[in-house]
Amino acid sequence: MRSALRARWGAFPWLEVLVVIALAALTRSATVIVIAAAGLVAWALVEATGRLALVALDIDVAVDPVRLVAGERATLTVRVANRKPLPVPWMELRVELPEGIAPPRGGPGLPASSVNASFAPRGRERVTLRFPLEVTRRGAYVIGPLRVRAGDWLGFVQEERRMDVALHLIAHPAPVGVVDRHLASLRPVAESPARRGLVPDPLRFRGVREYRGGDPVKEIHWKASARLRSLQTKVYEAATSLDTIFLVNVASYEQYWVQADPEGGELVIAASAELIRLAAEAGRQVGLITNGLDDLTHQRPRSAISRGPRALARCLDILARLGPYAGAAPDTVFLKERGRIAAGATCVCVTPGLWPHLASALVVLRRSGHRVLVLTKDRPDAGVLARLRAADVALSALDTAARSPWARPPAAAPGVRRAG
Repeated sequence: MRSALRARWGAFPWLEVLVVIALAALTRSATVIVIAAAGLVAWALVEATGRLALVALDIDVAVDPVRLVAGERATLTVRVANRKPLPVPWMELRVELPEGIAPPRGGPGLPASSVNASFAPRGRERVTLRFPLEVTRRGAYVIGPLRVRAGDWLGFVQEERRMDVALHLIAHPAPVGVVDRHLASLRPVAESPARRGLVPDPLRFRGVREYRGGDPVKEIHWKASARLRSLQTKVYEAATSLDTIFLVNVASYEQYWVQADPEGGELVIAASAELIRLAAEAGRQVGLITNGLDDLTHQRPRSAISRGPRALARCLDILARLGPYAGAAPDTVFLKERGRIAAGATCVCVTPGLWPHLASALVVLRRSGHRVLVLTKDRPDAGVLARLRAADVALSALDTAARSPWARPPAAAPGVRRAG
């Protein structure tokens, strides 16, 4: 492990020892000679043990798991190996923690921004230290650096070394309670479950596959069959499908550069994560488009539509790393990404508020052949509500405790609330 900083403090009082040695040479007193000899031995001991304290010392740091849900605990493991035969008189180790990660119960005098340990490894001994960590909120964290301090036997000299440790940990949003999650209106496609696309569109040719018994003769692709020397059947894109694209808006106001409602933004991110989990567990392909910015890269992330654990982890990682500010207006981002949304896919928009420009963008997506479901925390204007209902855009309430008064009856539009 590479050290970025090395500092040394303290010094042995060698001037006083030299004075005693000089007095011993002049006076030839037995008492002074013994004191001078003891000073020389102490000087040699301090220099040897102080300089060798951090020599031949290997330190390895790891955190497990690297992905978890906010509120869960992780374990930081520090392994120290003293490869030299000499013991280390004393050693102090401290690992810096970012805001949002803290020890479970910090004692008095121990800062919550770090974990500490003091020990004295013997010669050729390996020591393993485990620190439980509480991850209090979602986010992408970097644990480190590590500082190790040691010194000589008598405590005159101490040396500190800073290790370049950068352990990455991602905390996904905590689950929220979804009211009536089994109702058809909450299913992202607002339809009964099916494992494959519905109503194939003959105008959306996708490719060919091998002929199977029962396939219509009119769907045989004769040119491909002649080229491949086996019967091939045409395959089309579905007019409607169970593919689900989640449109996540982190802006709390129509002026996207204003962010004064962090609680509403966190609710949107947590609800989006829960809906993505439900869609992935149902076997659907999921994707994510957002106007938020990554807290580490400061870029606007996106996840292409896909199926499986990797697609789910990718979407949850994006939500975990989103910062509180938006990089662009949601309607601009969603319409810009319209060409990348699979034909017939369902769009689920989760937003703190619903404004005219955003409603217009959702109506455009609906007219492009996508089913659109909107979950919003704040009550939209009457005009916006009427426009969405006229365009057959489903609307549901997103609240923190109970169903909002403007939401539809439970059988028509369930809400999403925080689990308590």
